[in-house]
Amino acid sequence: MLVEIRVIVLVAAVALLIFFASMLRRHKLNLRYCLVWIFALLGVALFAIFPTWLDSLSELLGIATPVFTLFLICIAFLTCVCISLTIVVSRLAERLRQLTQNIAILKNGEKSINAAAEENDNA
Repeated sequence: MLVEIRVIVLVAAVALLIFFASMLRRHKLNLRYCLVWIFALLGVALFAIFPTWLDSLSELLGIATPVFTLFLICIAFLTCVCISLTIVVSRLAERLRQLTQNIAILKNGEKSINAAAEENDNA
């Protein structure tokens, strides 16, 4: 990998790390979700600093070129992110359904109490 490309990748990774740190500091992102991206960026920075690691990993996995190994790593990472976000959305949808049902039950109970109070006032 050319030194210029390595420097550009490293600068981009550091810039994104600073971006995520500022988002965390301003409470725009939850730490639990931001950690995944921080670790991914640290991995990118390590591969930019030590490009021979990608070559060694390619040989270990039996993949012809390091570029294909990088694509495999990216696809695996994005698949894991999609799965984790799907789990989060599913949990939130279930929680929303429960909250909606609880509000409906409370409103129904409130109507019953108001109706009973009206009957007592009329009697």
